[in-house]
Amino acid sequence: MALPPLTAGPNEVRVYITRILVCKHDAAPELAQQIARQWTLGRPGDLRRAGMKYFDQVFGSEVGTFLFRTVQEDIRAEWDQSLLGIVIFWTPILSIGLTVFFVVRAYRQTSATGMIASIRYATLTFGPPMVFCGFQDGYNSFQAMKIVSGMIVSFFAFLWYAVRFCELLEARSKEKKKAA
Repeated sequence: MALPPLTAGPNEVRVYITRILVCKHDAAPELAQQIARQWTLGRPGDLRRAGMKYFDQVFGSEVGTFLFRTVQEDIRAEWDQSLLGIVIFWTPILSIGLTVFFVVRAYRQTSATGMIASIRYATLTFGPPMVFCGFQDGYNSFQAMKIVSGMIVSFFAFLWYAVRFCELLEARSKEKKKAA
């Protein structure tokens, strides 16, 4: 069910709560309206930010827990259908696909420079996108795994580029010494 827009008032929140209770919890319409009336002044933004303790305080522990979970399901469904939610869903898949492509490409390379370049590309296509997705998607159970794996790969990619940069600086200084 769609959450009420953020600009809506408390009345729309009560209508939403009534719909949830009737449609998803098979409550009688009269009972659902009676429970929804307990929501007094809060707007949709308050509903989205409210924790389980608040739901238990307002609706009672028997109804509040189930209502909280249902609202969280709707918030997650809304997030999944948003543009950012879609991007966050597909980015790891694309990232892993490109990483596998570059690793296979590195394995098939005959020259060392081509292999190193492919592995460097693999670290860049895996590390930063995973960190980005991990920090953006707070609803995913794999959030910590994305962040940690992305940070590890990004750290090694940074080291790789730092070593390569130092090698280039050293080569330039040797060339300048030879020229002088």
